[in-house]
Amino acid sequence: MTTTIIPTKTVAALLRKGFRTRFPGVKFSVRCSTGTAAAWINVTYDDGPTHQQVQEVTNRLEGRSFNGQTDSYDDNGTTLVAGEAGEMPTAVRYSCDGIIVTRNYSPAGHLAAHHAVREDSNMRHLVLCDEHGTLNCHHDLTDGRGEDFNAGGCG
Repeated sequence: MTTTIIPTKTVAALLRKGFRTRFPGVKFSVRCSTGTAAAWINVTYDDGPTHQQVQEVTNRLEGRSFNGQTDSYDDNGTTLVAGEAGEMPTAVRYSCDGIIVTRNYSPAGHLAAHHAVREDSNMRHLVLCDEHGTLNCHHDLTDGRGEDFNAGGCG
């Protein structure tokens, strides 16, 4: 069986399509790196799905993964991709060495988190942000209480 190699640029296009399908309405930035990191892709987005949900899409398209313990790459092997009905699946190797996912939070996201803490947590006194969604980064958010945080199972 022959193996089809999918270039990093095509992997980026597959990621964009996968994100549009799985997370409609969420804007993702999918960019291929350049230079010595040309086989890497950077994905950024604001608010939206969890990091783990996004990685369910990205992990399927990584050809290799960086292993920090051995300071080398682990090969993820080939993937069988189904084609048209009645055809044999195709063996595919993705040439992408890694996908870095970065989730950012907008002021609206900060306000939503602040509201959830105020409504559903055991620490309703926390002040995460001001009324404009600007994070409160300058003092102890717990007023020195040092309690365990519980937000109705969403901690």
